[in-house]
Amino acid sequence: MWAMKNIGDTFLRKDINTRQIILGSFWRDEREQNVDGRFAVIHFLGDGRIEHPLYCFSIQANNRYLITRATVQRIHRGKRASSDICSWAGHIAECDLDVHAMKEFKISTTPNVEDAMLVTPEAPLREARHDMVVCMAPMYIYTDWEILVTGIELWLAMGATKVVVPVQSASSATYRILQEYERKGIVIIRHWPKWPIMSDTNPNGLVLSRGIEESHVNCLFFVKPWADIVVFSDIDDFLLPLDPSTVSPGDNLQILRNLFAEHPQAGSLLFEHRDVQFVPPNRQEDQSLANFNFEFLRNSKNKMNCNVWRMKTRVVVNASRVDSVNMHETGIHRFGYVQTRIPCRQAHFYHLRHSHNTVPSPTPINMSPLADMLNKQWQTRIESFTSLKSEVLNKTNTDRLRRDVDCVAVASEYEFYRSGKGYFMNPINIRVQKSEVNCESPVPPFTSGNHYFAP
Repeated sequence: MWAMKNIGDTFLRKDINTRQIILGSFWRDEREQNVDGRFAVIHFLGDGRIEHPLYCFSIQANNRYLITRATVQRIHRGKRASSDICSWAGHIAECDLDVHAMKEFKISTTPNVEDAMLVTPEAPLREARHDMVVCMAPMYIYTDWEILVTGIELWLAMGATKVVVPVQSASSATYRILQEYERKGIVIIRHWPKWPIMSDTNPNGLVLSRGIEESHVNCLFFVKPWADIVVFSDIDDFLLPLDPSTVSPGDNLQILRNLFAEHPQAGSLLFEHRDVQFVPPNRQEDQSLANFNFEFLRNSKNKMNCNVWRMKTRVVVNASRVDSVNMHETGIHRFGYVQTRIPCRQAHFYHLRHSHNTVPSPTPINMSPLADMLNKQWQTRIESFTSLKSEVLNKTNTDRLRRDVDCVAVASEYEFYRSGKGYFMNPINIRVQKSEVNCESPVPPFTSGNHYFAP
């Protein structure tokens, strides 16, 4: 028996073809087109070491299918392009559709309509045009609500009019605060569930930094129809004037407009960020939104100067000129626009991480004017909060990995569609529920499919 098995192992192998986890689908905004037609973008996760063919089917006026092959691009290249460690990566596929395709179309891994799956792109949000929108990195096991409030209030004070926050898991207090901001029309919560485990791989562990880049690209296509400038940032990263003592409302919007005017060929701006000596809020006493303030910012006395080595960067884009964003650089530019690096001495981000008790190569700063501006804005904002403002919220603990707080998580299930020799996978029944142990989001199971073999 073992001899037969060993013989079989010499020529039997598992034939793994494309397996595409659909992260989103969006209509291409007409203002971004340089040719007539109807276009849609499929955003999916796939193994970066293989090709992912994708065909698009749309009904024409004569009731016959227009069949086109999508242009598929990986969202990042460079040093991670061929890495097996981060072997799964986001891709975007652009479909050229019939002009009558208004609500839906089909996709397949082959040019045969029998293998095609129906796709309904997300309807564009009906929003007034926004000058500056912030796309935050996703919340994974997030409990630090004080820094969340600081980030939202600071960006609003500096000119942003909408903040998009993807959530996978967070403390209940953090999520309820986000819901308060969402009710005011300030924040948009985007649910960001885990991805399914397949027969031979777990893509959740094979993407860079748990999928921050995929989330940024998803947010970019979500805001494109109504955003001019889009900032991609962690919750504890902020753009401020070089001298924060001169801060005034709307400064960031003016800084970015001036830089794009100075660099008319820029599709994106790349900013270095400087670590800031940071003393977190007092977390020993019971804390609520009603007694929260920004006095702790006065204790930040130093930042790293601009004479040290080049630091990792943050990205700001003109939404119509860019199709993908990585954590620390831009990816795909459109129509010949380019990435432009901004010198630290001209503008940079401030990194207020809880572990930065001291910073190397310090230069003094005065954050008191910023604290005054945010305190004044907060007093007006808190009046419109519901009863949540008086509740005692969870204490943030950054000294240990275990999260002993009440948490919620985004859960989902997945359906799969066998297409040719490949698979498409879609999240279904997305919901918010109590989290797993340690504030983790549950791994979604496959609950339906059209084939007897799951992906």
